[in-house]
Amino acid sequence: MDTARTVLTAIGRDRPGLVEEVTAFFLARGGNVEESRMANLLGQFAIAVLLSGSAESIARITADVDELRAQTGLQLQLTPVSTERAAPAPQLRFHGQALDEPGLVHEVADVFRGNGANIESLSTSIEPAPVTGAPVFTIDAVVSAVDADALREALRPVCARLDISWDLDPS
Repeated sequence: MDTARTVLTAIGRDRPGLVEEVTAFFLARGGNVEESRMANLLGQFAIAVLLSGSAESIARITADVDELRAQTGLQLQLTPVSTERAAPAPQLRFHGQALDEPGLVHEVADVFRGNGANIESLSTSIEPAPVTGAPVFTIDAVVSAVDADALREALRPVCARLDISWDLDPS
């Protein structure tokens, strides 16, 4: 049996049971969750799921997606993907913290792009500092990169200019 894959992205008002409803919908149609990222962002629940199954299962999910939309109230999109996976590149984990200011994600992402590093995953958050309560921005990313030393050297001046304390280690 050939495996078909599609990516479902969705966003909508968060509520208890939403993940169970969405995954029950997939399961009832023969779909399997291979990878997923889900987060509550100020009351909006965002989902990105890589689904797999037989071509018939994925076709059923695609045909019935309006049913899931009506049941959950989510804005949904399905995007078919190739069944071939690229050869894995060496991965590095970037972690950084700084006082929050606009543009931090852009600046770090620009260094990654400029050095041919592909962002595999990225998450950010802002939390109050323990004593002062000042907003502290945290960024965690996994990137595929060919030359870790070159990426580290390119990050050094940008992070120094933005006062980001950071590290870059093998994943």
